[in-house]
Amino acid sequence: MKKYITITALIFSVNNLFAQLDMYVQFSKNAVGFDMNYFGEKKISDKFSINYFGLMEKTWSEALVGGTYSPTQSLSFTAMTGIEHGSKSPRYFAGVWTGKGKTSLLSMFEKGKGKDNYWYRVNLYQQVSENVTAGLVAWRYNGTGPIFRYTVKKLAGSTLWMMPAYDFESHGAKLMTGVTIKF
Repeated sequence: MKKYITITALIFSVNNLFAQLDMYVQFSKNAVGFDMNYFGEKKISDKFSINYFGLMEKTWSEALVGGTYSPTQSLSFTAMTGIEHGSKSPRYFAGVWTGKGKTSLLSMFEKGKGKDNYWYRVNLYQQVSENVTAGLVAWRYNGTGPIFRYTVKKLAGSTLWMMPAYDFESHGAKLMTGVTIKF
């Protein structure tokens, strides 16, 4: 066990490590929910990195680990695998990011055991000013709609955001508001 802890500590040493914590509250007609995500990335080279991701909600959680390959500065492919709460079956993640100038597109997909056990999120962002980003998001279980983000440079580039959305699965309006804290 000591060997694995030492290896993990070496891999995720402070050099070239990026981490962020994303917390948000979701308001809908019938409920209020809280979600917390954490993500980290350790650069191995200009083209490769090791990643981890976790999500915690009141009744569900997951943990994933994998890697990213970036053939250019404007294109990245990510693959991860892990476990989900209450299941012995694996969970899989695939993501593609591309960006040019002030515009970026991120598509993320997850699949667990079972036909309906999948998740997706697609973000299209446009940098409006130094601190403001606007975009469109399609996000399973949260909805589809515009997103507005304000980056606070004095807080290491952390971001306050808000997303009014319509969830086509639950047939209702939702509002998410959150903060993304970078470390």
